[in-house]
Amino acid sequence: MHKHGRILCMLLVVYASAALGEEAQIANVSPQEAYSRAQSGAAQIVDVREQAEIEKGMAKPARWFPTSKIEADAAAFDQFLSSLPKGEIIFYCAAGGRAGKAAAKAADKGYPVANMGGYPAWEKAGLPTRKP
Repeated sequence: MHKHGRILCMLLVVYASAALGEEAQIANVSPQEAYSRAQSGAAQIVDVREQAEIEKGMAKPARWFPTSKIEADAAAFDQFLSSLPKGEIIFYCAAGGRAGKAAAKAADKGYPVANMGGYPAWEKAGLPTRKP
């Protein structure tokens, strides 16, 4: 292999490792763990579902910031994140996909984050809910 080929391979390995490392930093937590952390003041829970989705209920300790607003107004999301008390931010949505994306955006800004997954798991666990 030529010298340039080896350098290219090494750069690809380093890049792939860094990309994998970024994804690995977002931990998944159970609804019970999210609730426990929120109750102790160690974490804030954020619901990123849309208005129609939260009409039937949301996690009682959760704050709401919909994915559509995260995508449409990055400055508003930054302001929302900075308004939260210090500590971990645990995101959830309907199934975990949007929560993971929101968590990744917050992690990129230096916030400690986790993904709780979906609201149905919160309900199934019998944890407190509220109407918006």
